[in-house]
Amino acid sequence: MNYTALSVAALALALQAQAGEKLISYLPTWKEAALVAQAGKQLGKLDYAILSFIEVNPNGEAVLSSATKAGAELWKPYFATARQANPNFNCMWAVGGWSLSRNIAKTAQSEAGRSKLAKSAVGIMRDFGCTGLDLDWEHPVTGGDFAADASAADFQNWVSLLREMRKALDEAGKADKKTYMLTAAIPANNGGWVMQGYDLKNALPLLNWVNLMAYDRSGGWSKSATLQASLHSVPNDPDGVVLSSSKAIDYFIGLGAKPAQLVLGVPFYVRGLGNVEAGPKGDGLAQSMNGPGMKDEAEPGVATWAEFQAKYAKAAGWKAYRNQESGNTPYLYNASKKELITFDDPISLAEKVKYVKEKKLGGVMIWEITQDDANFTLLNSLSKSLKAK
Repeated sequence: MNYTALSVAALALALQAQAGEKLISYLPTWKEAALVAQAGKQLGKLDYAILSFIEVNPNGEAVLSSATKAGAELWKPYFATARQANPNFNCMWAVGGWSLSRNIAKTAQSEAGRSKLAKSAVGIMRDFGCTGLDLDWEHPVTGGDFAADASAADFQNWVSLLREMRKALDEAGKADKKTYMLTAAIPANNGGWVMQGYDLKNALPLLNWVNLMAYDRSGGWSKSATLQASLHSVPNDPDGVVLSSSKAIDYFIGLGAKPAQLVLGVPFYVRGLGNVEAGPKGDGLAQSMNGPGMKDEAEPGVATWAEFQAKYAKAAGWKAYRNQESGNTPYLYNASKKELITFDDPISLAEKVKYVKEKKLGGVMIWEITQDDANFTLLNSLSKSLKAK
């Protein structure tokens, strides 16, 4: 099957698979059994659950570590009950991720390497009875956590790898009499430095949809205290033109994406920013900062939504704000600690779902379901908003 035929076939699949808004979550394979059991009972509210992550060994083969395989097996018993609750439910596997993208750039340099990676990843997917692959190479050209492996050649190699994955999935689908999905996780930026690695024009025809990573726009590395996942630009943010979900969506559509190919990512975790100046409004927003807040967390500056509710949401010293211009986005500021916490809540998520529906986008993706509280406040708010007429 040649490139043109692959493109036409993939686009037809994309249009077929994208009726209505999907709800998707990544499934971490490193969480303890109790958290998996709690979240596993909620999987019927999802349309796709993406097991994370397949890694690539130095020989260019897609592999699961023993820990990843054991973690995935914890999720597997909940798939059958999820399908009973939601006949549309399916599982997928993600390849790579921030800390497991090592060896992807090297493997993607050759046709033989790309073929080996694609076929071995499809094998893992089939073994688990899943229905697609999500390429989460973070990041071609700019390198992410593995900058030493990156090169300008990644720009073309990323598309070539997707093309090989599409081919392997189509061949497996023909043999299995099934339709297999190919997606990619890509930063939701309006251009900018990291986007130089993504040849979207040539990749989009191969993809059923894109999981837009519309979060992590602020953290301990930032110089200005912006909101980590705002729908629209944060006023006075010096990087607001680039760091905006709505502007990113316009950027992707401008490069050929169909609206239904774009799935908006949302975080079920919070980020804390440190040494944030109060500024003229006393709320810290768009003010100078340095380093993470919430320094006592296991990963300084990061907490799950559940941890945030238990430790910070109602704690003394924190004042709640909401920025209307950026999408009804909430944040907390503690003037004595000079810290700002940025997150999504049911109100800002409802605003995002409204936008997804208005723009006829493909749905919403969550990173990730186990970070919700015991009542699944965020998941239930998303599910309810997406189903509302």
